[in-house]
Amino acid sequence: MASTDTPVSRRLQDVRHVIIVLSGKGGVGKSSVSTQLALSLYASSIPSSSSRSPRIGILDIDLTGPSIPRMLGLDQHDVHQSSDGWVPVYADGSTARLACMSVGFLLKRREDSVVWRGPKKNAMIRQFLSDVRWGELDYLVVDTPPGMCWSSRCLKYIPPGRRDFG
Repeated sequence: MASTDTPVSRRLQDVRHVIIVLSGKGGVGKSSVSTQLALSLYASSIPSSSSRSPRIGILDIDLTGPSIPRMLGLDQHDVHQSSDGWVPVYADGSTARLACMSVGFLLKRREDSVVWRGPKKNAMIRQFLSDVRWGELDYLVVDTPPGMCWSSRCLKYIPPGRRDFG
């Protein structure tokens, strides 16, 4: 179970809901569902509790096939580092309500993939969750690679009160 005072829990303290999109099989449309879910939440006219339009984040942890940047038309963008962590790429520009982070932004060539195993993959997930400057979000949609082992890898970092499953 996630500790209440970790870098991840501190970073996610302003995220109201984390939605993890999982499947044990590849090629079933997890990235499409994640993208459409994030876009639908973004387009939602239901304001959050603070009477503002909802703020959405989408995190692509499919390290071997990061497709979210391409699906959102962001594949030519780069991630920038700030003194407070990585700055996500905003799909809606200066409105800054639809934040995106993916290993795809960190690759030299967009058609490259990351072939890491076990501890390196876990470290990258932890780094995405603890070092990305998400700010206040109503929803963080997490797009996972194929395989049920990702549920336990994700869940060990996300505080229990913020988990939702899709």
